[in-house]
Amino acid sequence: METILQRLMAIDGVTGALLVGKDGLVVASAMDSEDEEMVSAMAAAAYDASGRYIEQLNMGDIRHVLFETTRGVIQVSDGGDLLVVVRSSRDANIGRVRIEMQQAGLRLSEQMGAY
Repeated sequence: METILQRLMAIDGVTGALLVGKDGLVVASAMDSEDEEMVSAMAAAAYDASGRYIEQLNMGDIRHVLFETTRGVIQVSDGGDLLVVVRSSRDANIGRVRIEMQQAGLRLSEQMGAY
């Protein structure tokens, strides 16, 4: 799991990466601040709320959410039993971050299946 986080942190502009249970609890973190628990809980809650919204629109299952703000970007991606959460600056390559997050989700699913 640490390798997954290290790959995400190696992207220019990424300021934090977390693996989060869908209940909002931190499983693994590469975040340099004390607010990792708050970020993880809020990311899980926002992902859940977004999923319910999309369900109401009959658009299928949610896989990835992007929150772009004036101060940066938070992306949340489904990784099977876990969520992959990445915080980045506005100048980070959002597409590259998303691709790495998708690959991280696949690796997590494979790792979790091995247990």
